[in-house]
Amino acid sequence: MSRAMSQKKLDSSIANGCGSGRMETYQSWIRIRRRASSPVSNQYSWPNPLHTRALQLLSGLEHTTANVAVWLGVTEVREQHPAWPYPHRHPASGINPDLDRQLGTVPGLLEIAKDAGINHGVYPGTKIPFVATIDFTLGTGHWSTNRLIHWSCKPRGLLESAPNRERMKERILMEQLYSHSVGGKHVVIDGSHFNGVLAANLDALCPLRSEYLTLKDSSRFLDYGSAFMDVAHEATVSDAKEHAARLTRLDEKDRETYFRAAAWCGRIDIDMEKPIVMSRLLQIDTRMVKSKLRNELL
Repeated sequence: MSRAMSQKKLDSSIANGCGSGRMETYQSWIRIRRRASSPVSNQYSWPNPLHTRALQLLSGLEHTTANVAVWLGVTEVREQHPAWPYPHRHPASGINPDLDRQLGTVPGLLEIAKDAGINHGVYPGTKIPFVATIDFTLGTGHWSTNRLIHWSCKPRGLLESAPNRERMKERILMEQLYSHSVGGKHVVIDGSHFNGVLAANLDALCPLRSEYLTLKDSSRFLDYGSAFMDVAHEATVSDAKEHAARLTRLDEKDRETYFRAAAWCGRIDIDMEKPIVMSRLLQIDTRMVKSKLRNELL
């Protein structure tokens, strides 16, 4: 979105579907464009294993967080998702008409902010209430039992020392109140939930969507993971890779793909918070890192 806002431009964005849709039809309210690049943060249009659409991510923390969310097994990611200022359809609607009728409408953020004694805010130089966005609205499970999870990404350093930190905290409180009003769970992701090693491992191992869809339920893929783990307690990672590839008769070109995907999908029980050293034994996930993160964040 351009910084210069008008009612006509806002109406056009809404009419074009920005901030609306579900699953593959969702359109992020904020989209990455060269002219909108930031001098203080990295921006990513991220192809991912979950959706055919690329996710629109505004910082390195958002990129890592999205990777963690998909790795933890969410069923939907809506990034830069609006908490509309006026009453609107429940954010869980749009999948099933019967459920939509039950959900109805929810209060707008203007009303929520007013009740909390917080200034909602307008676009600079206008009287138009700004469209606040929650960094991630996540879905888990089947649509009939789906619970919304809202994640707000704010680095701890900014929350503690940024000149506008008090306003940041007000914005987070508004998001939290909005999330509660729609029956969601709200979590502030400040970078402390996962370490840099996990972020690097997920980046290195994350499969392409085509790889993920092809491999995740194939018998050969399952056999590869089992063969790897059969020798993981006594063989180096490199030797275990070779053993599993040989037993499942993988071509040379597929061997690295199978290892990456098996580690990322959990077919290889690897501790993602520790470095992967090919010449050493596998670091088994005895601390249940993935399970604990899922419980804490989802």
